Amino acid sequence: SPLIPFNAINWVAGITSLKFYEYVIALIGILPGTTLFVFLGASAGSLADSASSGDNATVTIIVVIVGIVFGIAAVGVTSYYAKKELNRITEERNAQLEEKANDNSSTDE
Repeated sequence: SPLIPFNAINWVAGITSLKFYEYVIALIGILPGTTLFVFLGASAGSLADSASSGDNATVTIIVVIVGIVFGIAAVGVTSYYAKKELNRITEERNAQLEEKANDNSSTDE
């Protein structure tokens, strides 16, 4: 994560009530972004090597651009589905809280 170091995320997950399986699912969810960062770093090195060796850089540049596009698409798709799932869970919890509040108010009467 470029904004928050992974060690800080691990510490926060350790001191909160985050369940292990939720932590593992989150780790799987960050794989597209991590893969994109690794690909960008490797591509930069590949471009530098091809430029210094005098190889045909056109194919390398096309491969890098296609890889970047697919990497960004993977991060976008993962983010979309993660947000969709989070909204579903939030709606379920809100419905449960409203149901509890309605049950409590009906027993008070």
